[in-house]
Order: sequence, then C-alpha cells, then structure tokens
Amino acid sequence: MTGERKKIDQIFRDRQALASKYSLDIPGNRLNLDLLLEEIVKFIGRSFSDLSSVKMLDLGAGELFWVDQFARMGLTDRNCFGSDLLLWRMKVGREIGRRHNAAAASAAELPFADESFDLVTQFVMMTSITDLAVREKAVAEMKRILRPGGFILWHDFRINNPSNPHTLAIGKKELYGYFTDWPIDCRTTTLLPPLARKIGGKLSPLLKLLYSLPILRTHYLALIGPKG
Repeated sequence: MTGERKKIDQIFRDRQALASKYSLDIPGNRLNLDLLLEEIVKFIGRSFSDLSSVKMLDLGAGELFWVDQFARMGLTDRNCFGSDLLLWRMKVGREIGRRHNAAAASAAELPFADESFDLVTQFVMMTSITDLAVREKAVAEMKRILRPGGFILWHDFRINNPSNPHTLAIGKKELYGYFTDWPIDCRTTTLLPPLARKIGGKLSPLLKLLYSLPILRTHYLALIGPKG
C-alpha cells in the first residue's frame, strides 16, 4: 500500500467510527439529502431523454451509495459503475446489497477506455485530494472517459471544513478553471452540516428556512457539459 493510499485508508477507517453523525435518521441530514436528490433528478432529467441507456461512473464511490441512487433513478444496473481507491469500502457496499459494478482505482488513473461513459459523477471526492497536481489528473481522467455529449455531475465543498484537516475546498474559480469553455450550471446546496444536525424534532421547520439562506449552504452542485 502506497503512503498516500495508506493515509486515505486510515482516514476512512477513522470516519467509520463517526457513522452515527451522518445517519439519515437525523432530520438535517435527511433534508440535505432529499433536496440534493431533487436537484440531481432535475439535472439528469433535462440532460438525458432515455435514462435506461445512460452509462455512468461515480468516482470515489465508497460504499456505492450514489451508484445505488442513480440505479433507483432509472439507470439500468449493468450501466451503473463505481470506482474507489479503497476496495474494502466497496465491499462494505456489496455486503449491504449494493450489487453494482465496481473497480478499485485511483481517480487520477482510471482503468477505463476513452469515451466510455455518458455521465461521470463525483460526490465529495475531489476535496479529499489535497495535492493540486493529482486533482488536475483526476479532472483530465473525467474528461478522457466521458463521451461527446456527456456530462459531469460535481458535488463538493466550496468552503473549508475546519474540523476536517484532510480536505481542501474547491471554490468556483478553481472549478470553472478546470472546465474552461465547458457549459456549467452551478448552484449552492447543503445546509451547513453541523447546524443542520443540531436542528430537529420540534425545531425541524426551521431547517428549510435556514436552507433558503445561500450563505449557510456549504457545497456546490454543478452540471458540467455537454462535452463538445
């Protein structure tokens, strides 16, 4: 195991101990996911006329959560792929019933042919890459494996998380710089997670009110493409 892979492996093993913090039983976590899914469904629906023919790859797929979500949206199982640096994370997903295609690989060096996918997604993966040169390689790989007319769906931190020193935010300038001359529809999402997690029960009606304030939204959701 390389030094970088070993470091990432330890980060995610440590994060497993905090799984309860990310539970969807917490109203704020559920709200953030539900509103994110609504936006994604709109993006995908206007980008593809026949979801059953769309071939997608999720980078940094982890336990294959997002691969499973896209299968639920109408993509066929055989066209849904996940890739992650850590094989054990994908095995965890398989053990809980997410029997999707998966490959253990670095996002900066993918084992797929040119123009293999109609849709490439990444959910909070790029900010886990703190080496800017490796980030550029990962973006180049996204472009390489994407078919003409295809799209990249990007969801990631736009501001740094002071409680997580293992990530580095990607602002709008950096995001747009990776995709010069590509159409980009970018919007803010995700109510500040520590705040969202604290508000629940009788106070839960406050969640949507707080979500409506852009300054409290910590992520970008961007539809990038179509590729020319």
